[in-house]
Amino acid sequence: MSETFPLATLPETMQSPRVLVIEDDRHVRSLLCDLLALWGYETDAAADGHDGLRCLAERAYAAVVTDLKMPGISGLAVAERVRERTPRTGVIMVTAFAGDLGPDTVRLGLTVLRKPLDFDRLHEAVAHAVAAAAASR
Repeated sequence: MSETFPLATLPETMQSPRVLVIEDDRHVRSLLCDLLALWGYETDAAADGHDGLRCLAERAYAAVVTDLKMPGISGLAVAERVRERTPRTGVIMVTAFAGDLGPDTVRLGLTVLRKPLDFDRLHEAVAHAVAAAAASR
């Protein structure tokens, strides 16, 4: 049975861009949050897709960085919910999966980064997602 969580909408003004990190590996989650904070973003962290959807229901985010394969709800299912409710929120999918994610990446407007992560590419992807979200307000 699938739980349904409403998603918050992006506020009109944002002091500092907020990014949600959804990653089931606590070490990777912590590293991503630390990097994002170093780059000037406020971050929230979720250990799985269910927690991520709860965060999205409570607060608006300029971008979401999510793992693809997680227990419970996959990163693709999270991305689907983000697109349904707040289409201007950038979604960056990080994955160790080497195969093709298929048409979902285009349909959902995802940026896909492969693990091990290139931190420069991650920085660029988050900056682009945040700028696009701000421009669409």
